[in-house]
Amino acid sequence: MIKIYRHKKHYYDLESVDRFIDVEYVNSEEECDYVAVACSHNEPVFEGIRKPIIYSYLREHPYEHDEYLQTQFKSLHTDQKIIIFSIGSFEKIAPGRKNIIIDNFELDCYHRLFVKKECEVVQSNFGTTRLLFLGGKADKNNRKPLLDALLRNEKTTGRLAWSMFGVDGGEPLDDIQTEDNHYLGYPYDSIVYQSTNFSVISETHFDQNQEFHPTEKTYRAIANRHPFAILSTPFFLKKLKDKGYVTFNRTLDENYDIEINPERRLQKFVNSLNSLVEKNVNYKTFEKKCEQNVNTLIKNAEETKQRIIEGITNDRISNSGNAEVYDS
Repeated sequence: MIKIYRHKKHYYDLESVDRFIDVEYVNSEEECDYVAVACSHNEPVFEGIRKPIIYSYLREHPYEHDEYLQTQFKSLHTDQKIIIFSIGSFEKIAPGRKNIIIDNFELDCYHRLFVKKECEVVQSNFGTTRLLFLGGKADKNNRKPLLDALLRNEKTTGRLAWSMFGVDGGEPLDDIQTEDNHYLGYPYDSIVYQSTNFSVISETHFDQNQEFHPTEKTYRAIANRHPFAILSTPFFLKKLKDKGYVTFNRTLDENYDIEINPERRLQKFVNSLNSLVEKNVNYKTFEKKCEQNVNTLIKNAEETKQRIIEGITNDRISNSGNAEVYDS
């Protein structure tokens, strides 16, 4: 079994990739095969490490201009062995280093709900249309404006169960759980999915120049067998389909997904939801697609888990200057 020493200062469990696999944690660097580093500290985090490093950066996409990443990697010696696990490429920040790209939010959802079983996952509610909008933080351009538009329209407001942090008038659907100032998304009360049957999702990224970035908002709905409409970056649904998921375009007009302009994309999204609630939808017809999405989530996550294991155990870390990038 792989022996890992968690850095005593620069390790945050919920950002680490090693928590998804079976390893033996040891108490000193001398005993380990790898030193695990997982943090966003603006410090020389690799300084003094002698053993090969497993570095996890799973919270968000890495950006070349992020000062703390520059500080961290300046402390990495040229001959130091490292495997970087991330949700986006580190080529501009750490050229020539082995970089395994994974969908952390998909894997985290699988790990919490199907392995550790932290929360119940439910079957769809097949009754009259009941929209679920767990808005999260209100500081995104596609959240409060979307909520306002839905509440202004009598077609949707009577079918809407919603919550948004810092906004009065919603229901206590999604009590915020935070750690290190970050919303975890778990645990949740399964009643929010049992009492509704269609998830309205406003993802973290919205602007045209931002990356495809599905989070727990999307994967929780999928795990709980909810059909969904997702307001995010252009072509988000297309890229979700590229991962093997199916969407609900026979019932919902998904043309909003190809709209580049953010204001028009939001309005087209609202129009699609208005049309949805006007239809006499038999939600039983979504059951097969929803089950297919659950199976895809499990399949993708298990494949990702295997790539993590192989990436570590094979120990094929390149120090030749040619980057090894393994995309999900």
